[in-house]
Amino acid sequence: MKRHASAMVSLIICIICAAALLVLLFTMPDFFRWFYLMMHGQAGYAGSVVRTVVVAFYCCAPFAAAALAMMIVILRNVLRDQLFIRQNVTCFRWISWCCYAVMVITGVGTAYYFSLLVVAFTMGVVGTLLRVVKNLVQAAVELQEENDLTI
Repeated sequence: MKRHASAMVSLIICIICAAALLVLLFTMPDFFRWFYLMMHGQAGYAGSVVRTVVVAFYCCAPFAAAALAMMIVILRNVLRDQLFIRQNVTCFRWISWCCYAVMVITGVGTAYYFSLLVVAFTMGVVGTLLRVVKNLVQAAVELQEENDLTI
C-alpha cells in the first residue's frame, strides 16, 4: 500500500537523522568550525559565532532526539494501521513542544548570531503546524471513539 511505503521511507529518514544527530553529538565543534572556515575563510573566522552555534546545538539536541523518537513511534503506529489513537496525539503534542523549546533556545542565540533567527522562526511555524495536526488527529480520535460506542 502507498501509505505504508511512504511511512517506511519516512521511518528510514528518521532513523538516518537520529544516527546523524548521534554522530554530531561527538563531532559538532570540529564539524561546524570546519564548515564555518569553508564558508568564510580564515580571514572571516569568528570564534564567537562557532561557540554560539555549538552551544545552541547542544542545548537543542535533547529536544531533537525526543522529537525524532516520537516521530518513530508515530510512524511505527502508521505501519500497524493505528492512525487515530491517543498515543499519536500525545506524540504530536510533545513534538510541537520540542519545536517550541528549540525556537526559544535559538531565539536567545539570535542575540549572539542573528542567523539563528531563521531557525527560531522555522521552529515556531513547524511547532504551530504540528499543533494543528495534533488537533485534527485528536478530533478524529474522539469521533472514532464516539462511533465505536454507537451501535
